[in-house]
Amino acid sequence: MHLNGARVIVMGGSSGIGLAAARLAQEAGAEVTIVGRSPDRLKLAQESLGGARAVEADITDTAAIGRAFEGLDRVDHVLVSAGTLKNGALVKNDLTTLRQIVDERLWGVVNVVRGAAPLITTTGSITFTSGGMSTRPRPGSAMLTSMLAAVEALAPALALELAPVRVNVVTPGLIDTPLLDATYGAERDKLVESRAAMLPGKRVGTAEEVAQVILLLMTNRYITGEVVRIDGGSRFL
Repeated sequence: MHLNGARVIVMGGSSGIGLAAARLAQEAGAEVTIVGRSPDRLKLAQESLGGARAVEADITDTAAIGRAFEGLDRVDHVLVSAGTLKNGALVKNDLTTLRQIVDERLWGVVNVVRGAAPLITTTGSITFTSGGMSTRPRPGSAMLTSMLAAVEALAPALALELAPVRVNVVTPGLIDTPLLDATYGAERDKLVESRAAMLPGKRVGTAEEVAQVILLLMTNRYITGEVVRIDGGSRFL
């Protein structure tokens, strides 16, 4: 797989899957821009990538996302790997919390697509990330499950609307990233250990393994409108 000279924008590129994908894209020859809302994490990620372009922006801020594309004459590939994992029980949470889940997981994607669409090349691609709860909800996950499923439904529709630009989704299972710390806190290690024991391979996934699938979707020009699950077989359990 190569991306020689391609311009790749990674939303949520300051850590986890986004950072891993940015690194693989850079190694494949791409010119990479990472976008994130934490200036500290963004700076560290930029340094680890050897000076990739970095833009501070919250995916829910339409104007800020627009600035991420300013000054660019074209974009080849866009990855959206940002958004909360808050479960979002429908009745027990307040509306502000529930709206935040919708804003980050759905309207944030809309912001990125609208910003990228005028610039993206006809051989380019847009890749979203979803999550295993899109098809395997858990108690208290109603709003998050709905938004993850919405993104998976959005991709094939956009693959037709934006054609020949390709649009796909990667749906990871449990992946060992910093997002687990933020989501589960002190319960993180216990969760990882118990889930790993249940999986066929007896381990959870890595950000790099998901990033490899993302690069496949960027470089394979015959894949579009697909939802690719990389979950270690957890959906069969």
